[in-house]
Amino acid sequence: MRSIIKTEFLKMKRYHILLIGLLGMVCSPLLQFYSQLVVNEEFKCANFDIPALVENTIWGNAQIFMPVLFTLIGGYLVNREYMDDTLKNILTVPVSFRKFLAGKLAVMGLLAVLFGIYSFAVTLAVGLFGGLSNLNLSVFIKGLPQMIGLSVCIYIVVLPIITVCSRKPGHFMVGSVIAFLTGYCVLFFKEGLLRNIYPYSVALTMIGFDTASYSGTSGKGSVPLGAASLGIMLLITAVLIVTSKAPGDVHGHGKKSSGKKGITLRAAQREKSKAGR
Repeated sequence: MRSIIKTEFLKMKRYHILLIGLLGMVCSPLLQFYSQLVVNEEFKCANFDIPALVENTIWGNAQIFMPVLFTLIGGYLVNREYMDDTLKNILTVPVSFRKFLAGKLAVMGLLAVLFGIYSFAVTLAVGLFGGLSNLNLSVFIKGLPQMIGLSVCIYIVVLPIITVCSRKPGHFMVGSVIAFLTGYCVLFFKEGLLRNIYPYSVALTMIGFDTASYSGTSGKGSVPLGAASLGIMLLITAVLIVTSKAPGDVHGHGKKSSGKKGITLRAAQREKSKAGR
């Protein structure tokens, strides 16, 4: 497993998808900052400072950016092996498809933490360049752990999506669309049991984020129910990994054309073969 992770990080310098992730994390605080500039006066935040920007960025990351980007990048890491036709070589090392998939997901988990740290740093940079005030130690004490915790929780939430869409080549884009739709639905789960177990709402609950001013919730979510929900996500992912199998064409078990010993014959060759019988 360690060698898979190390090798994957060595290969990442060729992956332009990481640039998309970095730009996406920049777009999140920029969107929150400029929305305060163009919104009507009655909807503007009265004291929009750096702590407020961090909170707004956490909300944007939880709802859209992290689910989409984590699913996109995680799925791409697996799909790249299909595109480059290198998966069949990896599986003959020998590395099982389950171990291969688990290694890719572990790499994405480490990237999620790094993206959380990066997002926090970019948010502070946007705030400083935008002339926002009130940058103090409490921003680091509260904001940085929340951003990292959110990235870990969102990663756990989208793990089943990444795993399912990685079992077949080219499906990681579909996973990103699913992650976007399910992340946006956090707006509709405001009260009761669904709010306490809906994975994206749970991610915010687990980091102690107050969603009252963002989605109109009242009161805090249940941490025990939230932990159980994330545990179920991990369990589903484990089952998906254990039951996963490499695509048949990777091992060369695809359907063979009719002909002697599985060799495809041209029409003229088939006529000669029939004549010789």
